[in-house]
Amino acid sequence: MTDVALSSLTSPPAKRAVLPDLVRSEWSKFRTVRSTYWSLLAAVAAMIGLGAIISAAQSSHQAAFDPVSTSLSGVLLAQLAIGVLGVLFVTSEYSTGMIRTTFIAAPQRRSVIGAKAAVFAGAALIVGTVTSFVTFLVGQSVLSAHSVSLASPGALRSVIGVGLYLGLLGIFAVGLATIIRSTAGAIAALFGLILVVPAIAQALPTSIRDSMDKFLPGNAGQAIFHTIRDTSTLSPWAGLGVFALYAAAALTAGLVLVKRRDV
Repeated sequence: MTDVALSSLTSPPAKRAVLPDLVRSEWSKFRTVRSTYWSLLAAVAAMIGLGAIISAAQSSHQAAFDPVSTSLSGVLLAQLAIGVLGVLFVTSEYSTGMIRTTFIAAPQRRSVIGAKAAVFAGAALIVGTVTSFVTFLVGQSVLSAHSVSLASPGALRSVIGVGLYLGLLGIFAVGLATIIRSTAGAIAALFGLILVVPAIAQALPTSIRDSMDKFLPGNAGQAIFHTIRDTSTLSPWAGLGVFALYAAAALTAGLVLVKRRDV
């Protein structure tokens, strides 16, 4: 028997990559659920529709405004649909008990959640970026005389930034959903952090509010698609970086807990 034959008998069989298989599995789950298409359609319609409406309202005003942010303002409504869909992508399996079957088929629990985060963040990034370009073009056509092009300072960064923001929001939603495991609780936590906490912060003394407001998740992340900056906000990329840290922290906590819990 040759050395090559002996080597083939004594060496352990090659292990098949697990993560690519899990990503394909999670992608199959994601694209075969009807709520996925309705939620994404709602996000697209909200972003384009609200952006066009606000652009039309602003075009009749003589006061100075940011034409880029105005046309992209629909993302503030679209993020609701993306956030809810991200939560449901995780919690729906917990509510039906299917998560047990998933973990039996794939005992690598952290890899399962990582695959969910990758699939959803990728979908949110792609849909968000494409819709953002369409929204910008529609908004600028509505703004007419006040319109700007993608070559204007900060315009291209803002348009791409919308997609990046929604992608990170998807990771944030998956992380919180993995931590809480309840649809209602995870949605409340997500939008509490993104929308409610900034509103509550407005009631704080000015010295405290100005120092913390810019570091809140929603305010930090949304800095990426604003072209006019004041002292109360972070720079665009710094703000997106802070939001990325929130998303990473939520996902990391979820990965730790999913390993320690029974289910």
